[in-house]
Amino acid sequence: MDRREAMLRVAALMGSAISAPLLSGLLYSCQTKTGNDQDTKTTTVVSDKHKAMIEEITEVIIPKTSTPGAKEAKVPEYVLIMLADCYPEKDQQRFFKGLDALDERAKQAHGTEFLDCKPEQQLALLQQEEEKAMAERAEQMKIKAKATTREEKEKEDELPFFSMMKEMTVVGYFTSEPGATKALAYVHVPGHFEGCTDLKPGQKAWAT
Repeated sequence: MDRREAMLRVAALMGSAISAPLLSGLLYSCQTKTGNDQDTKTTTVVSDKHKAMIEEITEVIIPKTSTPGAKEAKVPEYVLIMLADCYPEKDQQRFFKGLDALDERAKQAHGTEFLDCKPEQQLALLQQEEEKAMAERAEQMKIKAKATTREEKEKEDELPFFSMMKEMTVVGYFTSEPGATKALAYVHVPGHFEGCTDLKPGQKAWAT
């Protein structure tokens, strides 16, 4: 299974379309090889604190259990590369402002930075972020539904910070080798194609 097919399967898992910057990055990566200097591109985009927050947030979203977590699947590195190479500056700025706002909410709620919060506190803060993002997306959909011009209807929505974070985390994880082969049911050489098959209780979703 190549990255293009994995991308489509992940979109189905998410139950939604993938945003334009991430989609373009995934399609571009299907046609190009990673350069040896790719890591250097991210150093001018993100601070050490933001890096650490990205690492922690991705692991909260997909923690290590009986299967590898986001860190083990190198999802934080994936997020940094996608931000640096695929997202416009305005999206990068919105993302990092979201990280800073999350840090401020952690200080207000718990008197300490997000990275120093207890695991249950971090989870609660991110659940609040998700609720906020869902409300923002719902409002954007309402506005678009009332649009009268073609320009208004086709205007690209600005994804909330946590929507961007979760989207990159999920796509990065399930298109990684650990995510595709250990978190999903992976068969290296699948047999005949079955268009519709029942999943048994507790069975993993199919990667192939």
